[in-house]
Amino acid sequence: MMARVFKLVAILCALMLTASCSITITCGDSDHDDDEQVCKGRPCKKEQPCDEKSGPQAGKKPGQKGLYDPKTGAFLDFDLKELEKRAREAYEAGEYEKAARLYLNLLRRNITDGGNIYNLACCYGLLGKPKLAANFLERAYKAGFNDVEWIKFDPDFEKVRDSEEFQSTIACLEGQAKRKSEGAGKPIYISAEAEFRCRVMLPDGFDPNKTYPLLVGLHGYGSDPENFAGLWKRFDNPQFIYAVPQAPYPYLRGNEQGYSWSAPLPDDDPAGERSKLESEEYVAKLVKHLKKEYKVGDTYLLGFSQGCGMTYTTGIKYHELFKGLICFGGWFSKDWLVDKAGIDLKEMNDLRVFIAHGSKDTLVKIEEGEKAKDILKEYGYNVTFYVFDGAHAVPEQALREAQSWMGLN
Repeated sequence: MMARVFKLVAILCALMLTASCSITITCGDSDHDDDEQVCKGRPCKKEQPCDEKSGPQAGKKPGQKGLYDPKTGAFLDFDLKELEKRAREAYEAGEYEKAARLYLNLLRRNITDGGNIYNLACCYGLLGKPKLAANFLERAYKAGFNDVEWIKFDPDFEKVRDSEEFQSTIACLEGQAKRKSEGAGKPIYISAEAEFRCRVMLPDGFDPNKTYPLLVGLHGYGSDPENFAGLWKRFDNPQFIYAVPQAPYPYLRGNEQGYSWSAPLPDDDPAGERSKLESEEYVAKLVKHLKKEYKVGDTYLLGFSQGCGMTYTTGIKYHELFKGLICFGGWFSKDWLVDKAGIDLKEMNDLRVFIAHGSKDTLVKIEEGEKAKDILKEYGYNVTFYVFDGAHAVPEQALREAQSWMGLN
């Protein structure tokens, strides 16, 4: 009987000792969110942070083991770029709930990323969640995404634009932007020469004595030459020179620097209009420079989104420099060419034009591509119109269709 009592006391003591240690489950560098517990195929690790006197860590200072553990800081090796890419792909595929989960996961690791906080707000806008869209817009603004004019007209917020929460947030952000501007003094804008970088990709086995076709790529709003130069890998054995210039006007995307082809000013501001003209001249100057630097044959101009709009206007205005234009996911500014620049579209119709547009593009609707096609055909241009099953992007298959259209594959 006494043996049983001693055994029972021993069991109770063991249970009390175990209770003093809290067991937590952690997923180091996991890819999980609130609804999905995923650790990239690795089992979650059990940690037992017990008290100094009674647990496995007895006699050691709190956190001492983690401080000197060779694996300390492994969370810094997490590939944020890959996670951001997956979020963007989900957004472009119209999978807005999945994109929102991925952006939330990304932002847990970088809470100051204003650009991706804004992207998360866009997902909630597309999902028709006005309160969440408004909340994350406020957070995006605090984190540095301060382009209120763009927010007001971004088509991603069409479903929530008339809601009380969204209107109230926009009014608040406009007020903050106005007060910030007024406190900084009156801005004036002066034209000046500047130096801009251009990434040049040469084909394998490049021979400086040989003549090559030239393709100049104009990136979209907020992007940069390094990002758009990535299209090079999507071409099929490219045997041409690919050059990607930096747009002139810096644009902060949360924590990353992007660029715009026009100054961030109202459309009717003379300095804003001047900046567009100067960007067109800059692209033409670049093409002339590349033709002196390399032996160049047929030359094509390619653009995406804002860069697509630049491709239409620059390519038509300086049509003597180009054999054709490749226009992805953008719009055609007929008024800008005809009314502002005084261009006669019929005199420039020796250009071939390849227009590609995603059927699911919510940022620049496919109707914009169709409108460009109809206007150009009306003025006698040779237009090829290619629709792909996708959103606001430059997919590999569509890019290779353009390469085939150029006759460069």
